[in-house]
Amino acid sequence: MSNVFEEYFGIHNKPHYLNQQLTYDILQSCNFEFQKNILEKLQSLLYLSLDLCFTEKSIKENFNENFTEELIIGNLSNIESEAVFLKPVSSNPPYPVVVVLHDHGGFYYWGKERIFMDDTTQPFLREYREKFYSSKRWALDLLEKGVAVFCPDAFYFGKRRLPQELIKTFVDNGTFKELIGFTDGSDEFIRLFNRISSELEGIIFKNINLYGTNWPSILINEDIAWLNYLLAREDVDKSRIGCMGFSLGGFRTLFLSALKREIKVSIIIAFMSEFSKMLGQTARHTFMVHIPGFTRFLDLPDIAALIVPRKLFVMQCNEDSLFPFDAMKSAVDKIEEYYKEAGCRDNFLYKFYPNPHQFNSYMQEDAINYIFSNIQK
Repeated sequence: MSNVFEEYFGIHNKPHYLNQQLTYDILQSCNFEFQKNILEKLQSLLYLSLDLCFTEKSIKENFNENFTEELIIGNLSNIESEAVFLKPVSSNPPYPVVVVLHDHGGFYYWGKERIFMDDTTQPFLREYREKFYSSKRWALDLLEKGVAVFCPDAFYFGKRRLPQELIKTFVDNGTFKELIGFTDGSDEFIRLFNRISSELEGIIFKNINLYGTNWPSILINEDIAWLNYLLAREDVDKSRIGCMGFSLGGFRTLFLSALKREIKVSIIIAFMSEFSKMLGQTARHTFMVHIPGFTRFLDLPDIAALIVPRKLFVMQCNEDSLFPFDAMKSAVDKIEEYYKEAGCRDNFLYKFYPNPHQFNSYMQEDAINYIFSNIQK
């Protein structure tokens, strides 16, 4: 069984495969002492390599009226994952690109598809967008601005979702037979698959830790590897790279933007708080954001300090049930102080919206305008 887990987690996540000098290159480019102190603490908490890169196995193109869709299958130490690259027909390469990191939402069967795929035949996807996105395929709005969109599947979602071989190991025989009795991709299959994946998060979390790493490290390593793939493409303008994500995607955006300076502008949506002020409430969150020992040394606003002096917009939801308001407010106050200390306060923006945990049409409009205004030449 250990080999099955290794095949799923990826051998690049074994400690002796990782770059032990993670922070060296970043430290050399740090402009501020507080960034160096944060990086030194972070190195002991995450197991990362900034050199990982997906290699392209195949590309399938689909042509739409306003954009070209490239479905990319990539390989990383014998694991396969997928990303989509949406290229607007209204502009020519090299394209400015926004890396969109998808959210969690209990929707494990698909990852990248939630931001762009037509939902006319998919009831669950339609319900999902209605709840979180004001029923919009909002990535298409970026394309209308002439900006390309790159969205990879995260570990445990989409192409990287839990394989049936592991599901069979952990669920009872009746549940497994029920799952495989449905047509893969049908609404019934997706709903049951999502429920099973949610119930197994705790077990997978334990096995990841026993493997010698933690869940955020696996997420971030694959995001790094996909970004490095993107940066190697000739049709990408490396000077105009943005990154944004909602919820879990905001968590991923925070860490990827902190570690990869090629990202010029970032938007963290509905995932900024001080974990240290959430005692008794963090159990509401997915296991995917838990870094053992994190709040002994750092907190989320400290990671945002690594983005300084680049452009950052933090979007918060007043009625977010996942975060106490005072913890959200103190987090952005702390980030603001970092930007002030660096003499670039104007490069940081935050805003609170009068709604629950979602990325609705009003927030989408603000986010897209911010990205577009800061990614132009």
